[in-house]
Amino acid sequence: MPGSAEGAPGHRTDSLDVGRGICAVLVLLFHGLLVFRIGGVDDPHLLPVDLSDPWLLLQHLLLGLANGPAYVTFFFVLSGTVLALSLDRDPPIHASSVLGYLVRRGFRLYPLLIVTAGIAALLQLHYFELRDWPQATSWFNNSYKIDQAELPAEFLANVQGRSATLNGPAWSIKVEILASAVFPLLYLLSLTMRRAVLAALVLCAAMFLLPGSAERWHYMNVFLFSFFLGALLPRWGWPVAAALLRLGRVPRIALLIFLAMVFLFSRRLLGPDEFAPPTVVLLETLCAAVAVVLLLHGGDRAFFHAAPMRLLARLSFGIYLLHMIVLSVLAHAVLPWLPAELGPMAALGWGLLLALVTFCITLPAAWVLHVLVERPMQQLGRVIAARLARRQSPLRRIA
Repeated sequence: MPGSAEGAPGHRTDSLDVGRGICAVLVLLFHGLLVFRIGGVDDPHLLPVDLSDPWLLLQHLLLGLANGPAYVTFFFVLSGTVLALSLDRDPPIHASSVLGYLVRRGFRLYPLLIVTAGIAALLQLHYFELRDWPQATSWFNNSYKIDQAELPAEFLANVQGRSATLNGPAWSIKVEILASAVFPLLYLLSLTMRRAVLAALVLCAAMFLLPGSAERWHYMNVFLFSFFLGALLPRWGWPVAAALLRLGRVPRIALLIFLAMVFLFSRRLLGPDEFAPPTVVLLETLCAAVAVVLLLHGGDRAFFHAAPMRLLARLSFGIYLLHMIVLSVLAHAVLPWLPAELGPMAALGWGLLLALVTFCITLPAAWVLHVLVERPMQQLGRVIAARLARRQSPLRRIA
């Protein structure tokens, strides 16, 4: 999910970062809607659409609008675009530039991951109760159930990015870490049309044809195409934006509404019980790419420069990694005081209220971590990368 468009010209910086911030808030809402059983339905995000059950249908509509997994796919496309913009400024043509890129990326991803894993581990030790709540879904009840004897090993795996048992949303950071490691190669493949088309076809085929489960490949077989498509957009996306803008107002709006519906609801209809179904991820990636193209190459809007939106953009990574911890703390505080059986309206109301309060607490908490951890570590990463760049690499001397 994380990336930074810092340094990109004009409205690109604001529009891309604001888009990421809005998606982080929608992921928060998605998780808030999964805490309580509404109408007695358990884990509605894993169930197929049932037109005979009005409460399940309502949940699917809400979970579609706040489609957390789809917005994570959007993050991956956006990361590919942002990283490509960064490498446009400092191409990976010699060893020191590649090493500098990896250092900056490491200082972007790891510090907040380590801090949030530490917070979650302390809460696991001293706050969360190892019990199941009758009002809550299995998705929520299965969280924070690590045996204390296993906690040190789990903490180490979490801070390395190998596991997300302490903080569910951190699973995507593992994908970001692995994709970042190979991204310089993806970037070089994106520079010519012939290589880009061939690489896109190979990555797309890998989504469907590699043997074994996606877990075996650490989900890279499914999501690496999303990063690569994002990498293509700065250089090759403008014709798509121009074609969309040449359409008449009504056809353009109709097309964008159709793409939005595919992006929001294809998972609910085609693969609700799978974590990363390739067909759904492919559809989400293509729709997300159109949105990123319009953010990157479309017209500037005052909305992207508004102070609240710029703040949301700066704090998006912190909101994403912190919100599940805050949500769980609040839910564990509220659940003992609620009736064992909640009516559908009460359960829905509590879920929405919990999401709202979680946002109100997560935003200032993310600001504190941005000031104390995220920004200083990014600056340190840039300083180290700059020093590496001043050292002439062996590859450059040979050239």
